[in-house]
Amino acid sequence: MRVLLLHPEDVPLQGECTGSRWDLIVDLGFAGASVYEEWSRRTGSRVITLHQFGSQESYRWVKQGLALGHGRLLDRMGLDWWEILAPCSYQEQQAVFLVEQLRRELGSGPVELVATRAHSHVQLLSLVTGWPVRCLVETPSTRPRLVSRLLAATQDLRPAQMIEIAFDKWDPSYHLRSRVTKHRRAQLKEPVMLLPSAYSNVTRTQLAYAAQLQDRRFLLATTRRSGESDDLPANVDSVPLSAYAEASAETKIETAELIAAWNAMEAELGQVEELHHRIQACLWDYIPSQLETGLRLRDAWRVLMSSEPVKGVLCGDDLNYHTRLPLIMAKTMGCRAVYCSHGALDGGLLFKKSYAELNLVKGEMERDYMLQVSDIEPERVEIAAPAEDREMERANAADIQSSAIVMFSQPYEVVGGRAGEIFREILPPLVAIARQLNRRLIVKLHPFESGRGRARLLRSVLSPEEFDHVEISRAPASEILPRTFLGIGLDSSVAVECAQREIPYFMCGWLDFNGFGYMRQFAKFGVGILLDTPDQILSIPHRLVEFKPDLSRIQRFSQPADDRRLDQLLFGTSEVLAANKCAS
Repeated sequence: MRVLLLHPEDVPLQGECTGSRWDLIVDLGFAGASVYEEWSRRTGSRVITLHQFGSQESYRWVKQGLALGHGRLLDRMGLDWWEILAPCSYQEQQAVFLVEQLRRELGSGPVELVATRAHSHVQLLSLVTGWPVRCLVETPSTRPRLVSRLLAATQDLRPAQMIEIAFDKWDPSYHLRSRVTKHRRAQLKEPVMLLPSAYSNVTRTQLAYAAQLQDRRFLLATTRRSGESDDLPANVDSVPLSAYAEASAETKIETAELIAAWNAMEAELGQVEELHHRIQACLWDYIPSQLETGLRLRDAWRVLMSSEPVKGVLCGDDLNYHTRLPLIMAKTMGCRAVYCSHGALDGGLLFKKSYAELNLVKGEMERDYMLQVSDIEPERVEIAAPAEDREMERANAADIQSSAIVMFSQPYEVVGGRAGEIFREILPPLVAIARQLNRRLIVKLHPFESGRGRARLLRSVLSPEEFDHVEISRAPASEILPRTFLGIGLDSSVAVECAQREIPYFMCGWLDFNGFGYMRQFAKFGVGILLDTPDQILSIPHRLVEFKPDLSRIQRFSQPADDRRLDQLLFGTSEVLAANKCAS
């Protein structure tokens, strides 16, 4: 059996692989089924994607493996750094599961593996099967490839993004930034709820809760500039975490101790059958370097939570360990620990540990999903969405007349998606519909996408006339939604926002490869309209005629808590809230 492993940047119709016959072609990226049908027709080979093996079970498998290392890498505060750091590579760990499933697909007979070029999944498959893999194109030397990739990346970034990335890379524990931000400590007197954030979407959710309780004080503490906001409610102060970073000789000693403990632990885990391949694949080689960064971040959070009158922590992202740390530390420091996912659903619950004593969910749909995928007790889950801006829920008649068709884009490449093929399937028929309905077509970019990079890609899949009909926008969703006549995209939380505003939203179901089960949950609760194939995009005008918002369903997506109840949840009289200030 001859198997071709296709790099996400290659196609089977070009290069050295075109003159050979393959029994199976495995795409290490993903695209729609129609792409694979076309490739299969033209190559005479069966074509699949590795990502078709993804499922919720793949993440539960990750969780089972992670559980084998719990409680073995504790710092002096009792924090488990294996549990904090090991989940960060969940995508790479899931890839091991995908490769294991592919090995079963290939069977036990003789197999010849050929890759178009080197890729992490190629190395994993060779590791898991023990079979050699021949690459058609040799990997170029590291330095020129790295330089070219850096140059290409910088062309797509704004100066502010480049500066932020540089600080993240070369000043992760705030050695430099602390020197210029120490004067920005808040020095508050009144009890506050801490809002840790690294990204604008997280901040937006947290500030929505804060804005509802004008008589309470909140402290937004950002780990990077992209978490900051220029539109703070009057009852919210903002500080950079770097203002509380302090050098510590004891932390250096503790770091060395933990690295030594990790080295011993890694050797032991390598002997555990369930983790053997993951250790061999070096999936956790980042842990030693992250231990030093993590301990310094822990110290900065401890200084902040000890010197400011922090009463509780409201975390909106507990997968990013930079903002997860204060949630974990809250209980030991006498603070209330509350979690509110900034997205519609949180698939990370399939593999990460929950530290919050209370989880705020926006509605019945999110609560149902949380209880499905995690072991969180129902009594720790409370439906309490932030109060919505009623004026933004529905566009007025004048806005509807001038509104646009909006494709809500995502950085597909980050998770292996073939962005070119995805845009090629979606955009041309959308342009045709926009013309038919006399509407403008907007491609709304995700914060992680580059405007210049996406413009180049769109020009490659659209004719000049089609491209002229498209507007590329970096505006936040709050500005785009009032201009939206209909939306289309994957399983983004914007689907729920559209539903709440009675905007038709079409989900590209043929691209559902993330394994979290979001689209299934959305369909269960009537969020959006599922499209099974790209051909169905052209049926959108007909479906619009039949579209009728179901107000009873919409109410299940978001059920705001009244001010009094939200105040009890965040600033209640629990024993852990007896003190106005966290224990030092």
